[in-house]
Amino acid sequence: MVLNAQQRQIGRDNFGDASGEVFKITRRQMLSAGLVIPTAAAMYWGYTKLKGAPVKTAIIGTGDQACNAHIPQSNPEYIDFVAFSDIRPSSQARAREEFRKLYGPERANKIRFEEDYNKLLDDPEIELVIVVLPLHLHAPVTIAALQKGKHVLCEKVMAKTISECKDMIKAAAANNRFLAVGHQRHYSYMYANALSLIQQGVVGDIRHIHAYWHRNQTAGDSWSKAVPDEDKGVIIAKYGYDTIEQLVRWRIDDRTGAGLMAELGSHQLDAASIFLEHKLPTEMVGTGVTSYFKDGRTVDDHVFMQYLFGDQKQFGHFATTHAATQPVANPEVLPLPHNTDDAIVTYSSISTNAFDGYGEQVNGSRATLIMDSEREAYLFYEIKGGAPKELRVDTRIAWAEGRIGKPVMASGGTAAWASAGGMPDTLTSRGYREEQEHMAWLIREIGKPDPNRPEMKPRCDGKVALADAVVALCSNIAMDKKKRIIMNPKWFDPSDPANPETEV
Repeated sequence: MVLNAQQRQIGRDNFGDASGEVFKITRRQMLSAGLVIPTAAAMYWGYTKLKGAPVKTAIIGTGDQACNAHIPQSNPEYIDFVAFSDIRPSSQARAREEFRKLYGPERANKIRFEEDYNKLLDDPEIELVIVVLPLHLHAPVTIAALQKGKHVLCEKVMAKTISECKDMIKAAAANNRFLAVGHQRHYSYMYANALSLIQQGVVGDIRHIHAYWHRNQTAGDSWSKAVPDEDKGVIIAKYGYDTIEQLVRWRIDDRTGAGLMAELGSHQLDAASIFLEHKLPTEMVGTGVTSYFKDGRTVDDHVFMQYLFGDQKQFGHFATTHAATQPVANPEVLPLPHNTDDAIVTYSSISTNAFDGYGEQVNGSRATLIMDSEREAYLFYEIKGGAPKELRVDTRIAWAEGRIGKPVMASGGTAAWASAGGMPDTLTSRGYREEQEHMAWLIREIGKPDPNRPEMKPRCDGKVALADAVVALCSNIAMDKKKRIIMNPKWFDPSDPANPETEV
């Protein structure tokens, strides 16, 4: 999608004006004690200011995702990092530096380090473990932590196989501990606004979503970095790796990672599912190829997938969703078809051109909604069949032109939204901070999963994450075997041993 500055401003204004009346509240206000929270916002967030001490937390795995997201975006009022573990000296040093930025030198230097993560799991002081390891380690480390009585926030995608995902869910249930998986868009306020517009009928009848993540790695692939000198002495055989390169470049080795669909596609298919109110795909087909890199990688560098979200009756209660509890405004003004099945989602991820960046384009009968790089959202009404006048506001080009030159926040958020009800302290968050805060709140306020309060759980719990994993990992199978896959509802059932790895 190519938009000039004027068009982008119009899209911003449309989105801000349409969503402003629903979400007129800042994240800071939301967490203030004693605030009367508007219904829609309260139902979305699900937690408030933490009562009691921050949750004592260990983070296992301190590579890029930990040092770029989980540590720096953490809130010390909710999360108290007391320990960490990693086998790479370079990652250990990076983590210590991020802790210094977060807490200051004195406190950061007191955070315990253990090369062997099992020693951290034996520590009764630690309540929560954040797992940010290579994909093949997600299941064994998460299950070990749950068995030691820890609550766990595990990075996405949930695990290397569907069977492992189901084992993680069983371990959480057997030990009565919270399990969350890091599909952080479930905690993105910008995506919450977008979902609200869809549920109000502003976007209209959605039959197509295009999701994409286009990068240009030709000048140097961030997933295939050189081995730092300080890591060359790691005794990799002790940890089950064949070479130090396999450890450093685990994302491009199908023994340790799962490539583009797991690392990038899982995020965006999760977003597409959110916009379709957590419907599940009924079939998929696609093509993947290693067309550029000749470095021995065993995962594709270009992937193209198509998904049909057809009749949902076959999935029964496994297609339930957080979104189902959200109110729909003005149904008499905005009637939509009762049958919202048969939507098509297309996905592409390429490694040789970054012009499009990444995002999702939701094509509705009344408007087009574009989510751009988790930083911007644009709404463009259809000339024919657009949103009713009740939900439109004046976005004349002349007015928009007067605002184009105004600066936006350095993070890429849109300061212009503030005038329409969107708030920078919320809109610029990608959701990492909030997913940690919610987990801490559940641990402090609820303690353990309560069968009498099933709604008190992470927004992306094991069941939701299993569905995301099934879609992402089945995509790899479809491309590898070059066949259309008809989805088996049993794959989405945590209690059923059926899995696509043995059936397709």
